[in-house]
Amino acid sequence: MTRTETDTTATDRLSKRRFYRRLMWGSLGAGVGVGLLLRWGLDYPLAGEAVYLLGVAGFVAAAWRSPVTLFDERDRSIELRASGITLGVFAVVLAAGATASRIATYTGAYDVPPELWTVLTGYAAMFVVFAAVYLALRYRS
Repeated sequence: MTRTETDTTATDRLSKRRFYRRLMWGSLGAGVGVGLLLRWGLDYPLAGEAVYLLGVAGFVAAAWRSPVTLFDERDRSIELRASGITLGVFAVVLAAGATASRIATYTGAYDVPPELWTVLTGYAAMFVVFAAVYLALRYRS
């Protein structure tokens, strides 16, 4: 069986897609890994942040400069399911954690540290932003 031009083009497209996705995630992983090593392992926090930002810049550059589409419908579907499950898990954690923290404070059983209230407020803010974006997208479409 001989190869057609379409087969070669599809193979090239998949190979470029794989290359750019690996480059994208590899640069981010290397930036995070080496950045953390410099920051915490070798006590060079500024150098660690610089390397981390270079990794993020490599991620963005690979995604932006790729000549092929890096994510297809299947990837978007998986991302949608993963984000829905993640939001669901964090909603349960927020509801349980906030309720337990309020009850512990009201009964005097435990004095909840201010840092925990800050974290719970941040979680709540994330859900407020999600709801606002969801409603805006729903009414625009």
